[in-house]
Amino acid sequence: MGEVSMEVKIGLEIHLQLKTNSKMFCRCKNDYQVQDDPNTNICPVCLGYPGTLPVTNRRAVEYAIRLARVLHSEINPNPVFYRKNYFYPDLPKGYQITQYNEAAIAQGGYLPLDFKNRDRKVRIRRLSLEEDTARSIQTDEGEVLLDFNRAGIPLIEIVTEPDMHTVEDVRKFLENLRMVVQLMDISDADMEKGQFRVDINVSVGGGERVEIKNVNSIRDVVEALKYEINRQKEEVRKGNVIKQHTRRWDDYEKRTIPMRRKETEDDYRYFPEPDIPVLSIAPLMDEVESGDLDDPFALFDAMAAKVSPEREGYENYLNNLEILMRDRDREAIRFFRDAIEDEEVDPMVASKWMINQVRNMDALPPLDQFKKLMVMVQREKLPAHKVKDFLKRIIEGAILEELLKDLESGPSDEELEIIVRAVIAEHPDEFERLKGGKKGLIGFFIGRVKKQNPQADPGKVRTIIEKIVEE
Repeated sequence: MGEVSMEVKIGLEIHLQLKTNSKMFCRCKNDYQVQDDPNTNICPVCLGYPGTLPVTNRRAVEYAIRLARVLHSEINPNPVFYRKNYFYPDLPKGYQITQYNEAAIAQGGYLPLDFKNRDRKVRIRRLSLEEDTARSIQTDEGEVLLDFNRAGIPLIEIVTEPDMHTVEDVRKFLENLRMVVQLMDISDADMEKGQFRVDINVSVGGGERVEIKNVNSIRDVVEALKYEINRQKEEVRKGNVIKQHTRRWDDYEKRTIPMRRKETEDDYRYFPEPDIPVLSIAPLMDEVESGDLDDPFALFDAMAAKVSPEREGYENYLNNLEILMRDRDREAIRFFRDAIEDEEVDPMVASKWMINQVRNMDALPPLDQFKKLMVMVQREKLPAHKVKDFLKRIIEGAILEELLKDLESGPSDEELEIIVRAVIAEHPDEFERLKGGKKGLIGFFIGRVKKQNPQADPGKVRTIIEKIVEE
């Protein structure tokens, strides 16, 4: 008997809440931050009263078009909304307005797993626009309360192909997708607030897929997958057949727990939504402009192209760019992008200071002063400790030109001694030889101090070095 296959296949369904002002099919406020009192942003439409008519949110359609472009998907110029029929307390109408298969707003596409290796990617099956359900809240007394503020909030459902085979693949995909939508500013994608919810479909050894519902953090996705893959492998080893069903992740017990048989499409009795006509979005596709940060992978490539791959330190430069993108700070990315548009600014030098210093500061420095500072660093006209000090002070409001004037007057005796001691600490072997009688090395240290601060007085430097030798 041959060895049993243990191939793992993982696909995902992500439900992404959109940052529109109003809900998907009515004018009620979209309280995606969950800040308002329960059941205050409601109306007859989102409560499913008989006789009400839904009207599609234009901004939600625009966001879906932009996301489809980033994911290289084919946009459907005539998407259709469907009714997905099922009964649950958080679904006031008894059906959800969604999109179905080829009638969805976009088909196909992909998302890379790595910035530097674009061969690794996950294919997208489709993007669908739909409405969210109400929020269920479990009380300590065992009651379930419903907040219909969430009912009708616009969602994009992103369904992948089962292209992921490891937990690490899934983690990278989710982190990349969250980065994309946050930089696009179409969603905050805060998993704790339910703005980015993940359903996992996983199969092992060619068995039927098992769905794990509504996992609420990337950490939980990783833990749930590790558990479920091991559980299914053990079942396969025992010769058991895994049937399609749905499970939930129990974060307290750290295991998946069976919920129900997985519904099929026939169970939902899909049919076209009779109250919403087929959309004609071809004119809107021409009107909608992509944002400047919509595609972080394309932006990464554009910034990477500013440095020759043959240059020493190129890989570190790419690493710095990836750190910048994964920070998901839109203003910082725009700041750096604009800084290296200046041909006088060396992108490699600027990236080091951006990642090691600027990103850890409370605010960004003025762009023009940062660029001037970087040019001075490139020309070795400023020591590193002065660059750090100047960055901090120009953020606080100082003018770089005034700081440079003060620098031209030369360092104080105290500042000069700090510089001398720092240079000595960088060259301990040479200093030991100087203490051993190699007096000619005083010139070596004077040269290094002058490189740190060209205004340093050589006589004062000599005096300080001689004092330190005698200590």
